Amino acid sequence: MRWIKIIAVAIIFCLGSCGQPGPGSPHQPTQSLLNKAPLPDAEIYDFMNIVIKDQNLDRMGGLALEPQPDIDLSERDEIFLKSLLIDTTRKQKVDEASTDLFNTNISSSFGQLDKCLTRADIDFMLEQKAYHAGFAWDNARLGFNSSNTESWWVFSIPLFSKDGSKAVMMIRFLCKGLCGTGWTVLFRKENNKWISQTGNGWYH
Repeated sequence: MRWIKIIAVAIIFCLGSCGQPGPGSPHQPTQSLLNKAPLPDAEIYDFMNIVIKDQNLDRMGGLALEPQPDIDLSERDEIFLKSLLIDTTRKQKVDEASTDLFNTNISSSFGQLDKCLTRADIDFMLEQKAYHAGFAWDNARLGFNSSNTESWWVFSIPLFSKDGSKAVMMIRFLCKGLCGTGWTVLFRKENNKWISQTGNGWYH
């Protein structure tokens, strides 16, 4: 009778243990998986199709499969992203800028993106960039004209904020003979819709 009780207790203990996922169980991601920065490729391509529509990009152009290494031409990403860091030391004086219509028109110049990122966002974005080293675009999922070798698009990988509500990337359009243009774009998700703001640009 004593052995029967021992066996019963052992069975109950085993059943209770089996009900709890272990550290590597697919039903409960480990902490390292929860902290991973990259976005799945499918979500990157879904976002890129939104970008193409928002920026009115002509799919008749070709596509460089190797991504643009940085999101701005003037500075490395580590430095450029800090320029978008939210200024928490003082409030912006909106009224002061609106008192003079002439000066307001001059100050709202091309290339100034809103400061909307936190330090956590910047760290998260740089982790994404490091994770996607070696990434190449799949044109079958973007639909550009692969036979066009005269002019082509070059995209950086979009870098997303920690909450997924902001993204920054570089768009370039190049052609033979050292001609082309390019610009940095900040996207923000508002009311479940992506809104874009154009930043630094260049052409030659």
